[in-house]
Amino acid sequence: MSEPGKVVLRRSWPQRLVILCTLAVMGGAIASAWFLDDVYGSVTGFGRVEISGSVLLTDTEPGSPVNFLLIGQDSATGLDADDPAALFREVDPRGTFNADSITILRVNPTSGQAWVLSVPRDLIIEDRGIKRRINQVLLVEGPERLVEVVTANFGIPINHYVSLDFFGFRQVVDELDGVPIWFDHPARDFGSGLDIATSGCYLLDGVEALQYVRARKYQELRDGEWEFIGNSDFGRVERQQDFLVLALDRAISRGAREPTTLAALIGAGADSMVLDGKLTVAELVDVGEAFADFNSENLERYSLQVRTDIQNGMYIGERLIDEVNEPTFAVFKGETDLPTPTQVTFDLYSAAAESLAVSVEQFETLGFTVDRRYTLDTADDGNTIVYGPSSFRAAETLARWLLPIPRLVEDVNAEGLSLVLGEKHEQILFIVAHSVADMRSEVEARGDGPIPDLSGGASVTSTTRAPSTTSAGPSDETLAPTTTTGDGGGVIGRAPEGQSCG
Repeated sequence: MSEPGKVVLRRSWPQRLVILCTLAVMGGAIASAWFLDDVYGSVTGFGRVEISGSVLLTDTEPGSPVNFLLIGQDSATGLDADDPAALFREVDPRGTFNADSITILRVNPTSGQAWVLSVPRDLIIEDRGIKRRINQVLLVEGPERLVEVVTANFGIPINHYVSLDFFGFRQVVDELDGVPIWFDHPARDFGSGLDIATSGCYLLDGVEALQYVRARKYQELRDGEWEFIGNSDFGRVERQQDFLVLALDRAISRGAREPTTLAALIGAGADSMVLDGKLTVAELVDVGEAFADFNSENLERYSLQVRTDIQNGMYIGERLIDEVNEPTFAVFKGETDLPTPTQVTFDLYSAAAESLAVSVEQFETLGFTVDRRYTLDTADDGNTIVYGPSSFRAAETLARWLLPIPRLVEDVNAEGLSLVLGEKHEQILFIVAHSVADMRSEVEARGDGPIPDLSGGASVTSTTRAPSTTSAGPSDETLAPTTTTGDGGGVIGRAPEGQSCG
């Protein structure tokens, strides 16, 4: 707990394996029609909750971005009475429970992007004029009201609802035959029961994995003394978010992209998972196909910035810092989504006149519209996209399909996009685009550079609009910051270089 008035970055432990289940569905290449019956059998094993269509926006177009509200239940259902995770928890005969973790997962099947937002369970929100902690809404008023509260307080529309309890978490981990975690030091947590005797690689089963992600007083043995590491929500959320990455890697290595393995993973959590009544097999299949090649390290992870509220020495909860979180909310509202290729129109320039027609055909096969085409006597070595002030994200969409990845240069006087294929242009990708993270990393590494001189372009269409030659500085447009951008480094629990774990 922070000092009163101190601004901190707080996160509840967000993931449980409900996210793994969802991402495992995304990671599975469900490509055969015969498999639908097996998947349908698994999906109908889930519990269902009916939520009004005016609250849960389930009527989405195929391939459009979708927001899942994922709940980790603070529930002892299915656990033995002497189980450490069941201590001080009673099974509520009404079937109600607090939300121990609240997460929003956004997936964009078209662009292949995925984002996770952790919501502190002690966050103070407005609920019908009452100030209360957000985790209490589920207990007091149920799933439908929780969805309403999330949308009302964050402005984020929710399309589907998923919840999972402790028992379901364990079942899915055990279905994976455990998740390998590397420990640099012996570790323990008296509250959760975690006990790692020596450093090295451990294959955590369901019980041990739950102890690991629930650890609130995590200690490591360093230089002969036990030290608290990342106490409370700070270090805990890092371990839990990184556990998600390692668990998803494990799922893929165990064959989660294969239909039979995916069916087993889905079925493992069925008895302990609740879905909204409109989450269909067809939607899961569409998402799964789109994310067949999803890299877990490209999952972008966000947390809310909050301040701790203490009054008269009593802990009240966490409060959002005004306006600071708006860029994060914008991501989950869809304000930073990349457009689809069918929404992108550009002019094409190339020094290789003989291949211009082939390039146009390839782009149009992907869904892009090539408005005008020009030949140039000379071009830069690499590819370059010149974009106008309102076309930055369209430029990013186009950049994902080019090898090498181009420079992106802003021209404040340009009306749209112009692509210049350089002398070292290799190809237009035709099956899988570059990941958004890889594209942005390469674009950043290349820098802005000067605007290419397109005034000498010779039109090969009936349109003769003169291309813009006005120079401009780099764009001031920025994207919402992420807490983790999937750069592949610094994942807690991953073996250090030269070591193997798994």
